[in-house]
Amino acid sequence: MTITDELAGLVAPAKGTVSRQVYVSPEIYQHELERVFTRSWLFLGHTSQLRAPGDFLTTNMGEDPVIVARGKDGRVRAMLNSCRHRGMRVCRADEGNAGSFRCPYHAWTYANTGELTGVPKLRLGYDGVLDRKAWGLLEVPRVEEYGGFLFGNWDTDAMPLDEWLGDFKLYFDLIFGRDPDGVEFVGGVHKWSVASNWKIPTENFACDMYHVAHSHARTVEIGLLRTPSDDGYEIAAGMGYLGNAFAQRSDEDEPGSPVHPLSTMPNPYSEHVAAQRARIAERYSQEMSRIVPVGHGAVFPNFAFLDIELLRLVRVHHPEGPDSHTVYQWCVVDASLPQDVKDALRRQYTMAFGPSGVLEQDDGENFRECQASMRGVIGRRLENNMMLGLGQERSGADVIGDPNAPGSGGGIWSESNQRRFYEHWLEYMSREGARP
Repeated sequence: MTITDELAGLVAPAKGTVSRQVYVSPEIYQHELERVFTRSWLFLGHTSQLRAPGDFLTTNMGEDPVIVARGKDGRVRAMLNSCRHRGMRVCRADEGNAGSFRCPYHAWTYANTGELTGVPKLRLGYDGVLDRKAWGLLEVPRVEEYGGFLFGNWDTDAMPLDEWLGDFKLYFDLIFGRDPDGVEFVGGVHKWSVASNWKIPTENFACDMYHVAHSHARTVEIGLLRTPSDDGYEIAAGMGYLGNAFAQRSDEDEPGSPVHPLSTMPNPYSEHVAAQRARIAERYSQEMSRIVPVGHGAVFPNFAFLDIELLRLVRVHHPEGPDSHTVYQWCVVDASLPQDVKDALRRQYTMAFGPSGVLEQDDGENFRECQASMRGVIGRRLENNMMLGLGQERSGADVIGDPNAPGSGGGIWSESNQRRFYEHWLEYMSREGARP
């Protein structure tokens, strides 16, 4: 039996069931690294992090470490963070500015454009043997940008990023493009590891509102948040999944009033979102403006975001084996906001969803405990149930009320996005052929 045949029996999105083997099997995980993470568009960073020649950041594509750098020629590249001599990571900083990267093991040195520029004892030990032009850092062959967001792909035959995002681009613009000056990343990267499979948090961010009133009940008890209502939606379009449980502000609300009823906190962002909504209503429709802020969601396979009235963030769930992942997360703000509002949003981000955030700790515990119960001999034999809202899916136009709203989805109490995620996952995992 091939891995394709095996997966067809384990993952059944149409029935709303997923075998727990997909979270714990080392064999399935290895196929993910080869078939999903070398062929998908993976989030690398944002242009606001790479403004000047020499600016760089480090991240991962699957388990492969990469450097993303704006070279001295002004072009942004992604390069495997691995010395061609013995494999040592040549850059171990999260971000910075550098004209070159020198391996700490044997001091092979590479320009920020990837060329091998320095080799100790080159004439004495490598004379006539080493062609430096052939031993530069391995470059990711595809790096493309949408709205300032940089994605990379190892597959030279992959469809363009713009086509891959598809109809989701409209929602992406509503999340990250509603400010005339775009967005910027502030405060550097937050990193933390969680003992769970990377798909568990990605499923959660693909609009799992079912858990909020229960997992985050303490925040309601202390008066930080209100219990979400039954209003809202889930939408999947292109390679993205999102939802908004809170779009209840009426046309009669006064300007500057809280945009959403979820939070009980005074918020300096509300008046700015009201202005953004007015622009969106003029450009698209009143129905489309009501879904802003958009909520939380994900882009296949492991890029996720949160857009609520308290904060905005993006994150990547980097796989580290079948039962572990590391989160890379950034605070995102509208570029044109006054500095005091940016500072307030950053503080609210840290309080709620930083590594020690009151909501992040709830989620991390859920992810770890799910993985722990599925790891055992008996637990891994069961299926996970993703039947919520099964058979109740509607078009995006029907869900949102705008005839031009793309995608399909359902009410807020739905797992249609999770089922759609596994449709994409199964498609990629079943592809045969040569690897990049």
